[in-house]
Amino acid sequence: MKIKVVIAGGTGFVGQGIIQLLSPEKFEIHSLSRHNYVSLPTDKTIYHRVDLSNSSELQHIIADADWVIDAVGILLPNPIRGITYKNSSYEPAKHLINQLIRQTNTNFLFVSANSGPFFMKPYLNAKRAVERLMKQSLPGRSYIVYPGIIYDKTRLSSFIPGILLSHLVKVSYFKKLRPISRQSFSLEIQRILNGQHSYLEEKI
Repeated sequence: MKIKVVIAGGTGFVGQGIIQLLSPEKFEIHSLSRHNYVSLPTDKTIYHRVDLSNSSELQHIIADADWVIDAVGILLPNPIRGITYKNSSYEPAKHLINQLIRQTNTNFLFVSANSGPFFMKPYLNAKRAVERLMKQSLPGRSYIVYPGIIYDKTRLSSFIPGILLSHLVKVSYFKKLRPISRQSFSLEIQRILNGQHSYLEEKI
């Protein structure tokens, strides 16, 4: 039987990287997002437009999932648009965790962050708050990865800083920023889904 994987934030930069790498022959992949998404004809992913706060709608999708991956989140808030770390990072994770408490056989994988510059402290605080909640609510079923900047040539805003930082990782400060290509990151996620350990599960 295929491994059912539900990716919250599956239409985003990180989520799409994961989806592109997972084989549809081995994984049944579902994507959750707030907006409609037009996929390519070759994409066998099942896309759901869903409000994570709608418990009945969410429960129907994740009821028999083997894994739920939280790839939702924002890098910077936007007060003008009412986008905060609380409503765009912490609360979506909380909705997922609350539903998974009922699903005793479903594992939860959270994309956290290893470190960041001083001005990213609120971002890291939101990540750490989710970590505490999931460890408390889903003992034995919580998995966390700690990447730094995830970069890919399809997004120059991440690619250029990522490449630059990757050449500076021998310096202890920059090592903690842990730059990683989107493909390498997705490979590590695949390792975890296959029951293997990933170095990204260790914070440095």
